[in-house]
Amino acid sequence: MSTSTSDKKSTVLPFETAYQELEKLVRRMESGEQSLEQSLDDFEQGVALMKQCHKSLQAVEQKVEILIKDNQGLFSTEDFDDDHVE
Repeated sequence: MSTSTSDKKSTVLPFETAYQELEKLVRRMESGEQSLEQSLDDFEQGVALMKQCHKSLQAVEQKVEILIKDNQGLFSTEDFDDDHVE
C-alpha cells in the first residue's frame, strides 16, 4: 500500500467529502478498468471511508433533537432516540 493511501485513511474528512470520495471509489471500481491491486487499494480506502461516514452519522444522531409542541401549544425539545424512528 502506498503512503498516499495511508495518509488518506488517517485523515478525518467532513462527512460530505468522505461520502463523495467513497462514491468516486465505487464508480472507479465498477468501471473494471483498473488493476486488481488498485481495486484492492480502493476497497481498503472505501472501507475506511465507510467507517468514518458511519461514525459521523452516529455522532449526529446522538445530537439530534426533535422539536415537540406540547398540549399547551408550547415548544420544547426532546432528545432523539430510536422510539422516534418509524
